[in-house]
Amino acid sequence: MTKTKKVKKPSVLRRLLVLGLKLALIGVVLLIGYVIYLDASLTERFSSNRYQAPALIYGRSLTLEPAAPISRETVVAELDRLNYQRVTKVADTGQYSVTEYGIDFYRRPFDFAQGPQMAQRVQVNFAGDRVQAVMSLPNGRRLNRVELEPPYLGRLSGGNKEDRLLVGLERVPSLLIETLLLIEDRDFYHHSGISLTSIGRAALANLAAMRTVQGGSTLTQQLVKNLYLTRDRTLWRKANEALMAIVLDYRFSKNEILETYLNEVYFGQDRGSAIHGIGLASRLYFGKQVEELDPADVALLVGVIKGPSYYDPRRYPERAQERRDLILQLMFAENLISQSQYVASVNQPVIPHGSGRLVSENIPHYMELVQFELGRMRLPENWQQDGLRVFTYLDPLAQEAAEQALTRELPKVSEDSELQGAVVIANHEQAGITAVVGDRNPRRVGFNRAVAAMRPVGSLIKPLIYAEAFSSLSDFELGSLLFDEPLLYEQQGQPSWSPQNFDKKHVGAMLAYDALAQSRNVPAVRLGLSIGIDRIVDLLQASGVDTPIPNVPSLTLGAVPLSPLAVTEIYSMLAQQGAHRPLQSIRAVTNHQGLTLFERQQTDAKQVFSATAGYLVNYGLRGVINEGTGSKLADAFGVNKLAGKSGTTNDYRDSWFVAYDNKHVIAAWLGRDDNQPVQLTGSSGALRVVQGVLSQLLITPLELQTPTDVQAAAFHPTLGVRIPVECNHARLLPARKKQLPEDLGCSGEIEEKSWWQRLF
Repeated sequence: MTKTKKVKKPSVLRRLLVLGLKLALIGVVLLIGYVIYLDASLTERFSSNRYQAPALIYGRSLTLEPAAPISRETVVAELDRLNYQRVTKVADTGQYSVTEYGIDFYRRPFDFAQGPQMAQRVQVNFAGDRVQAVMSLPNGRRLNRVELEPPYLGRLSGGNKEDRLLVGLERVPSLLIETLLLIEDRDFYHHSGISLTSIGRAALANLAAMRTVQGGSTLTQQLVKNLYLTRDRTLWRKANEALMAIVLDYRFSKNEILETYLNEVYFGQDRGSAIHGIGLASRLYFGKQVEELDPADVALLVGVIKGPSYYDPRRYPERAQERRDLILQLMFAENLISQSQYVASVNQPVIPHGSGRLVSENIPHYMELVQFELGRMRLPENWQQDGLRVFTYLDPLAQEAAEQALTRELPKVSEDSELQGAVVIANHEQAGITAVVGDRNPRRVGFNRAVAAMRPVGSLIKPLIYAEAFSSLSDFELGSLLFDEPLLYEQQGQPSWSPQNFDKKHVGAMLAYDALAQSRNVPAVRLGLSIGIDRIVDLLQASGVDTPIPNVPSLTLGAVPLSPLAVTEIYSMLAQQGAHRPLQSIRAVTNHQGLTLFERQQTDAKQVFSATAGYLVNYGLRGVINEGTGSKLADAFGVNKLAGKSGTTNDYRDSWFVAYDNKHVIAAWLGRDDNQPVQLTGSSGALRVVQGVLSQLLITPLELQTPTDVQAAAFHPTLGVRIPVECNHARLLPARKKQLPEDLGCSGEIEEKSWWQRLF
């Protein structure tokens, strides 16, 4: 019988060891697979989609050049708005002083739409309300012009409510980088994404305190957490963070990681928006460009990173100052700053007075217009990767004037709490929209009446009728005779129409100039019917109107609904003597690095009617202000400075007034949303708002450019025919040049001369 040999079973320890090795091998394989996955996905995301950068919106740049109609007070207000500090002696960027003859200021560096400009110290002298000279300091060299940086208005984004201005690492002061690494990650340029030394140091500190008092995360780990992970304090999240940091450090350079960190790190809130990155943080707390930061600024910003809410210098200035001064001590101890810099820095206020806000007031109605125009532009589909910088025509002074005039005047002209209004201001020289208010409450978000309220315009249409008559009727002049007499217009298949004047009266024959200045309805209807309703429709369309226009006889009295913005565009064309350019709010668009994506061209004007006709109708509209329905403005500001027109619709439902000088067009509308009567004419309602705007703006008197074929002519006051200029009763008005008969008499007829008169 054979004896069976007993097989010895492996020990439990050995089996556990084998199992452990197998599990470890599986773990290593899974880890390698996960790292490969992280490498592929994280590299792609970090390369192409690190963060979303918004569209940052800026206003116009105030340009100072010799002879420009700008007062010293206006420039001081602009510098204050830009958070410049008023000092007795200018020594650094962002400072200004008022001198005996002008202003001395040190302009900050800024990336304008046309390219970056360095910091520049400038002296501007004034003579009255005009710039006399612009000089570079300290050499005193005369300059043709200098631009202040544009005010920041707000941002538009895809809804993540994150604000940032992307800046390249080359623009960040070396002191900021050195201080950041000193406080947050001393071994940044020497570790591979994680620092075992920092982890060990933090572990000992936390163990000694028996709570978490110190973190061991590197800048790379902080960046990973901010970009891709939650803030849950779990071992899995920390392990994931470490692996991702190692991958980033392997795939990207230290400078790329540092630049991304500086553009991503969170610095606090501004009106519901999260401020990320050093670019906007320096603007938020100090009103400075990142290049201008001094040691105290650097210390505060680096200190805020630890706890943006806890160390918020606006809410907890003492706490923030304590943190800042501690970092200044470390900077001094590490020889990053000198003793004199340290002493000066600790004695500085935490943040300058008046700073701590990027935007003082929101302007929803203007921003809505900007957003609409951006939506119609051909921009890169992935523009949020590089962000946008949108440069607009908005003038903060004009916007403030429009808001104050509307809110102040509405309660004065009517006790009706439902009375609404809108104001649009444009720079007709640049075809740019400089201010928009679409509600009696300028901050209310909702229905924007400046853009969306379509209301009949009444007499505002009359200048187009007169301009076309000057163009197409060879014998029609300002001194021509029009008839203010009862009119019954009958059209087959339509009810008869009998237009009435505002005062329900008729004055008979009158000169065209007087009919326009006094806004008589019946003469305008007769003139409009003579040129044709179809032609009036064509004129409106050529002036920028793209909404339906009723082809009816009452169109001659403004029976066409238009928005205040459309009205402003029409009158901008009139102010340019017939040259039409579409009004826009956006002047240029770049990305955050300064690459131009859109720039407004100045060559898109089209002539709606001749410059001669434009001159004649402007002369008549200046008469509206001097002696007609807008004479209250002449009483307030002087004659021959403004042109304009009033408009009132049936049953006093709409009150309109438009006025313009050599630069601005101001259009105001008052009415109710339910279209009920407001019992206001254009002169008793909207004119008051326009007057309120003009009282806050520096008026540039209207300068009419006389065409070569126009000269002063004399007209018979009751017959409307040319007479010699020496006649005592003659009405002198501009007209096309015309050779008059030598024997024309003061009666307007050929007079037979005696042989003695013919001889001498």
